[in-house]
Amino acid sequence: NWSAPRRRVRGGIAGFWVVVLPGGAGGVAWLQYPGPPHAAAPAETAQRGPIPPPDPRLLKPSRFDATWRVPAKSKSGLVPRQYYAAASSAPPGTPRIAVMVAGLGYALGPDLAAVNDLPPPVSLAFSPYGSHLAKIAKAARAAGHETLMGIPMRTAEEPAITAGNQALSTSATRSDNARRLDWALSRTAGYAGATDTIGLDAPEIFLTDHDEAQWLLGRIASDGLFFVATRDDVTMPDGVDGRDAETVIAPAAGIAAERLALTTAEDRAKATGSTLVVLTNPAPKAIKALAAWCNGLTQKHVTLVPVSALAEGN
Repeated sequence: NWSAPRRRVRGGIAGFWVVVLPGGAGGVAWLQYPGPPHAAAPAETAQRGPIPPPDPRLLKPSRFDATWRVPAKSKSGLVPRQYYAAASSAPPGTPRIAVMVAGLGYALGPDLAAVNDLPPPVSLAFSPYGSHLAKIAKAARAAGHETLMGIPMRTAEEPAITAGNQALSTSATRSDNARRLDWALSRTAGYAGATDTIGLDAPEIFLTDHDEAQWLLGRIASDGLFFVATRDDVTMPDGVDGRDAETVIAPAAGIAAERLALTTAEDRAKATGSTLVVLTNPAPKAIKALAAWCNGLTQKHVTLVPVSALAEGN
């Protein structure tokens, strides 16, 4: 059995975090297992329009539970981080901004509204504890959003804010952490990357351990995914496609603070060439403010790109 994360309660979508989710890992391991194989584009082909549905060639059984399917590279070299990536193009020299909205999967109506209101280049990250992952993931792919899976990790404010009993922890054995990771990765399919946030208000502490970070990021790379870190002190190992977020916005600070952070991100992109913004567990008003800002970037000569466009290998 697994328990959902626990956190302080605030308005908007946050109310869903305190609901105890039904079912057990065995009963819900398949939220979206693909049917017959779909025609696949070559690995190097950028996706235009909708993101393809999950391809069985990019899944393998977990060694802990054969009913769990986790991401994998295909025998022909196809990798999830390319196959499920959203299209990206920017004029040479144009500043680029990538935005990831994290903590989705709990509130079906508001999350589907976010899928439809936000422009396709905005990447969407799920919590594996979400009870609506299949529907939201399918809608996100149809709308052209690339998606990521959040990996629960022990927080700095346990037990007041906990990432649930499937969280990776430095006090757990490597085998236990590997099982928890497979559980999280198997919750849905068709995503291009993974991230260290599931939308909680407290920072995770698992990646502060160098050895554990190297193990996790190496595993993510071997599965063919890219990784987004919301901590600013994570060192990506060689061979890992990844990116640290320069701006992490918690909507509890309010819309004015969100808009100020987004404006600051514009300035950073213009100064450095690119930046990554993460908005965690946003309420509907925060989504509307983000959508309005995204839609105004063209007039500011800044290009909005999916996260995969900035997650470059080391």
